[in-house]
Amino acid sequence: MFFINWRKKSFGLDISEKVFRIVQLSKYGSKIKLISYHSINIPQGILKDGKIVSQDKAISLINQLIHGAKGKKIFTRFVTACLAETKTFIKLINLEEKDNKNKDKDIVPEIIEESKKHIPYPLEDVYLDWQYSGDQKQVLIGVCPKEIVENYQEVLIKAGLIPLALEIEAAAIVRSIFPVKENIKKPVMILDLGANRSGFIVYLNSTIPFTLSLTFSGDFLTQELMKKLKINVEEAEKAKCLIGLDKSKAQSYVYQILAPLFKQLCQKIREAKYFYHEHFYGQGDITKLYLTGGVSMIPGGAEFLAREIDMEVKLADPLVNLSSGGLTIPKENIQSYTTAIGLALRNLYLTD
Repeated sequence: MFFINWRKKSFGLDISEKVFRIVQLSKYGSKIKLISYHSINIPQGILKDGKIVSQDKAISLINQLIHGAKGKKIFTRFVTACLAETKTFIKLINLEEKDNKNKDKDIVPEIIEESKKHIPYPLEDVYLDWQYSGDQKQVLIGVCPKEIVENYQEVLIKAGLIPLALEIEAAAIVRSIFPVKENIKKPVMILDLGANRSGFIVYLNSTIPFTLSLTFSGDFLTQELMKKLKINVEEAEKAKCLIGLDKSKAQSYVYQILAPLFKQLCQKIREAKYFYHEHFYGQGDITKLYLTGGVSMIPGGAEFLAREIDMEVKLADPLVNLSSGGLTIPKENIQSYTTAIGLALRNLYLTD
């Protein structure tokens, strides 16, 4: 019998309403390399309102995903998966300052009581996790309804997997796009542009003080192109991905349709930045915006945002913590694997 040191292996599973993605990493000394990846499109109706409602179909698709992995075979059953972003809640809360007499007092009851004031669900209906931020005067809390957590656990176990963790997506994203052992001392904003939703994340001092979901999505852009140009979905996807906001392309009508939609997105960016500064006063100005998610690759998108908002805009690098020499994901697909890479990294760094 051969024993695999699974503590140095990691398998990340990104679950969304449209696509399942996997990433497997392997550690060679101090180097981490990509050794497997794959994605599979999900039929409509597998997930509903954040819950996996067609469990048998989901299990079959997960097994197809695993067995069809590009690169090396997925040899570990241990998995870190992400929870439905629309059903999770994350917030930085303040704790009372302790005097020397009470500094060793059990802090957990205080965290629980303070959390009740902030979370949008009854405490008895959720799983609550937390971590200290900075000097322990603040705590980052994360919650998800028990119904969703137990639903995901059940599906993964039935698929023959062993869940090591179910994680909030924002945590996986920041782990993927910033050097894990580097402390970001000035607040930065991440805009995750996905196929069926998008979201803002503010990241500072190894914590996430602020997140916000958006209805803006790649599907929304496709539908607008279909409606305005009277074309089918395949033609609209092609126009979006090949022309996008690139003014140099001959078909400037695509730009004329997409530009107003991205201007609306710019206004949401300004509003999110203003909200952060109003509620997290004293943490510094946000001057940099990182783009990730599949829609971040739209031609001319980063340049358009940079012209419209008073921030430096750049594409995130989901491979920043990985070493070269391993398997490679096609450049046009890398941003779509950001969450899966971050999930796969989690176990490697927690078990050093």
